[in-house]
Amino acid sequence: LPLYRQMGELGFLGIVIPEEHGGSGGSWLDLALFNEEAGRALLPPLHVSAATLVGQALLFMGSRAQKEEWLPPLASGQTIVTPAYLEEGCGPRTPELGTVARATGDGFVLRGAKRFVEAFDVAASLLVLATDEAGAAKLFLVPREQSGLRHREWVLQSLDRVADVTLENVAVPMEATLQGTDWGAWLDAVDGAKIALAAYAVGAAQAALDMATAYSKMRVQFGRPIGSFQSLQHKLADAAMQVERARTLVHYAAWLRQANGSCPEETAMAKLVAGNAFCQTAYAATLTHGGYGFMEEQDIQLFFRRAKLLEHQV
Repeated sequence: LPLYRQMGELGFLGIVIPEEHGGSGGSWLDLALFNEEAGRALLPPLHVSAATLVGQALLFMGSRAQKEEWLPPLASGQTIVTPAYLEEGCGPRTPELGTVARATGDGFVLRGAKRFVEAFDVAASLLVLATDEAGAAKLFLVPREQSGLRHREWVLQSLDRVADVTLENVAVPMEATLQGTDWGAWLDAVDGAKIALAAYAVGAAQAALDMATAYSKMRVQFGRPIGSFQSLQHKLADAAMQVERARTLVHYAAWLRQANGSCPEETAMAKLVAGNAFCQTAYAATLTHGGYGFMEEQDIQLFFRRAKLLEHQV
């Protein structure tokens, strides 16, 4: 993935990773601003899960050796570790998982299934979330080529490739277990990724709005630009207000996380508002383009596809 590696070389992947671990040591507001631009360009959002989510999980719960081994290559883009935590019928914030880790003499054996695993074919390892026999949450670094891993790839509406992964008695050594795993710490890492994803949605929504505004000025109907029609003006004005409201809330959540370290309520609100704003804006922008908006030759349909994915994505 040349583009992903270039993002790492420029320091974008390690914005909120401390310099001592190979990152840039930036703030959460820095990360939000970068993700706005990433969303504006509609970059594949792999960096949100593979760098922000996994990076924060390692920072919160990894051992010193795990941080030294994994964080520098994650921040530089040389290694991809993709999280495998979503399951059929299980909420993303509940510890009641179907993937179980059974303790053995020198580690654990994992059995279960995960859905919507990104970049499985290029990942060096998976960060697998499971529960042990006592019901406690645990995270494991599982090599992609590990025996017992099976996967089935498919394409989402957004054109992203994801995989459903089955773990059948996958042996994991003790040193591949994040010993500091705590459910609260995991949710805090997820909240950090939510801020990045919300900022991405704001940037993408702004790009869709700009495209629709430009098109409304050049597309002529009934002898005048369609942007002069009041019904269209109302749609774009409403979308613009939604984008600005979302941007303000995302920036506030990023600032608050930097200041306080944790802000789950504000993070959830920012993600909800940003996702809804992106959906509304992409819908209005697609309608502004008329029938052309649904053609694959037009870029706006890519924003519409992405919006439906980000509307509810964790």
